[in-house]
Amino acid sequence: MSAIQSSVASLARRGASSSLRTASRHSIVSSSSSSSRSRLLCTAVSPAAGLNAANSITKSLNNNNYKLWNSPLRQYRNYSSQDDQLKQIGFEDINTRVTADPSSSASNLILIDVREPAELSSTGIIPGAVSVPLASQPDAYFLSPDEFETRFGFPKPGSEQGIISKKKEIVFYCKAGVRARAAAQLAVQSGYDAASVRVYDGSWLDWMDKGGKVDKWEGNE
Repeated sequence: MSAIQSSVASLARRGASSSLRTASRHSIVSSSSSSSRSRLLCTAVSPAAGLNAANSITKSLNNNNYKLWNSPLRQYRNYSSQDDQLKQIGFEDINTRVTADPSSSASNLILIDVREPAELSSTGIIPGAVSVPLASQPDAYFLSPDEFETRFGFPKPGSEQGIISKKKEIVFYCKAGVRARAAAQLAVQSGYDAASVRVYDGSWLDWMDKGGKVDKWEGNE
């Protein structure tokens, strides 16, 4: 296990443990924070720079935003200007498209759940989403399509013949939006087109509150 994976794994265990305790209740815990988000500019595209970015994001979550990660806070608006370049998507848009005819243009939507496997086993997953956990797999988006498929057992999201397609909309979600935004930043750094990347800020908690459909998660097959 790499140093990055080791550092994020410890934090993930704490975050996932809290998620499991609260998943069945879907309760809202009031929380506030004056901490500013990590100011990470999504411009580098090399794997080395990307892994450094993953480490930077991990430290930010650990030192500044752990309470936000570890609580079911629905919206966190204290974003840096770099975060603002990431486009958002809401429940209605996702719900309409995950229930649409697979042959329609809605099939261009790719949902990525960045929570850890233990969380997915407890809560389920949005229909059609794939699991690429941020904490335990921070380098996932920097893998080549072949390396990605070998590790995860399914094609790299958005890749077509070894190239990341700009025709696909890549949507990231987690429990409350913080990890989703971090994963989206890494994806852009790895070469994904920022114009094609979306963040579902409400994430899982919003999906459940609004009655979204849920599939049982049985692991990446």
